[in-house]
This record gives sequence, C-alpha cells and structure tokens, in this order.
Amino acid sequence: MEKNVKFKSGKYNLSGILHIPDKGKKPYPGVVMFHGFGGNKSESHFIFTKTARRLAEKGIGVLRFDFMGSGDSEGRFENMSLHTEIKDGRKAVEFMLKDKTFDKNMLGVLGLSMGAVTAVSAANEYKTRALVLWSPVAHASLLRKIITRKLEKALIEKGRVYPPGLGHYIGKDLVDSIKSVKPLETAGLYRGSVMIVHTKDDASVPLKHALSYFEAFHKNAVVPRILVLDRGGHTFTTEFSENEITKDTIDFFAETLL
Repeated sequence: MEKNVKFKSGKYNLSGILHIPDKGKKPYPGVVMFHGFGGNKSESHFIFTKTARRLAEKGIGVLRFDFMGSGDSEGRFENMSLHTEIKDGRKAVEFMLKDKTFDKNMLGVLGLSMGAVTAVSAANEYKTRALVLWSPVAHASLLRKIITRKLEKALIEKGRVYPPGLGHYIGKDLVDSIKSVKPLETAGLYRGSVMIVHTKDDASVPLKHALSYFEAFHKNAVVPRILVLDRGGHTFTTEFSENEITKDTIDFFAETLL
C-alpha cells in the first residue's frame, strides 16, 4: 500500500509517500530515502519510486519525501541548506520511528548525491542498522562546479544567485553550510552496515567522493562495501546500471534488516 503523508519540519509541511508492505510480519523494517540537490521524492527516471516499490514487495517499508523547498513540500528552494536538509532528515526518521507499523530497531537510510550528507548524519544520529549511498557527495570543492567566482561575488552582494542551467535560485546559507558540514567526519563514527554505489562516468560527482566515504567508513562500520560501475552516469540511467543498483540495494537491505 502507498499513501500520501505530511509531516512538519519547523514551520514547513513536508510531502512524502509511505510504502507499507502487504506481506511479512509487523512491525516491518523501514528505509528512509533522501533525494539529491534539486531532486524530489521520485528522483531521476523514478528510480526512488521503483526501488521503494520493490523493497515493499520484500516486506520492507519505505518513506520517500521532498526536502523543504523541493518537490511538493512547502518552502522556497533558495532557503535550503545542508543544515535544513539534515533537520528535515531527522523529522523524516522520527516520523517513521513513531509509526508502530515499523520496527524502530530495524531501520535503514538511503541517500543519493547531496542527499548522502543527510543520510550519513541521520544514520549516525539514530544508529540505523544499514546505510546506502548512491553517487554520494563528500567534498565541498564540488561547489565550484556550480558557483563560479563571479557568482560567488554576486551571492555575497545579493544573498542569492541563479546559476545557469540549474533552474533555481540558491542562497548564501547553502554555500556556508557546504563549507561547514563535514560528512566524512560523521561517516567515520558510523557503526552500522554500509554499501556505496558509484559509476566511473559520473560527470557530476567524481568517483573520489565515494572512495573517500569508503575509507572513512572503515574506521567503525561493519565491513563497508563499494560497487563501482563502468557506466550509468550520476543517476544510473542505463538499463544495466539501474537494474544492478536496485537489485543490489534491495538485497543489501534484505540482508541487514530482515
């Protein structure tokens, strides 16, 4: 069963879809999905939707939702930052933990691209059993692909800019948060099971980001795993890459949560 849900993060109502299994034993394990920068709860070529439905078929519930200012959630995109997304992530996890349909001791999280930063934070704070990162962002240096020196100057002067090709205004809070949030330090504290997936031809986030996470997780995580595909791009848009990551992700969550 799928149902539309809303929950509060500060003054904003966030929009989500809750996938409740039709099989298995209650309370069900659960997974919370965090979309990428400028994405939404379905994500590119509906890969979140497809994966969530297959997880529910396995007996694992899923919450996928829109961060503040994204998709159908309230708020303005230009006011988002890593701090607001981490806050939204907490509220999403707490929303699922309060629902007695789900087992609070059998929780996993999944983050795509910049959503990986929220996923790592939530996984560590709530001590989730499992964590999956797709094409994860790890380094603030990636910001230079979006914010040139000229745009940064305009951002300081005006408080917001409209980067070419992005389709959104972004605000100074986002830039400041990317410089201050340290996801690799948080990753080094995580003690659950981890799987990372990346492609060699990702034009948005270099493979070194995934490798940096892989190294950080080796400090405390349970046998971190990494899957590197030759092709598929940033959001796994080839038939093979989509099939491979959804299968491996579902198998991983089934192994760690069921």
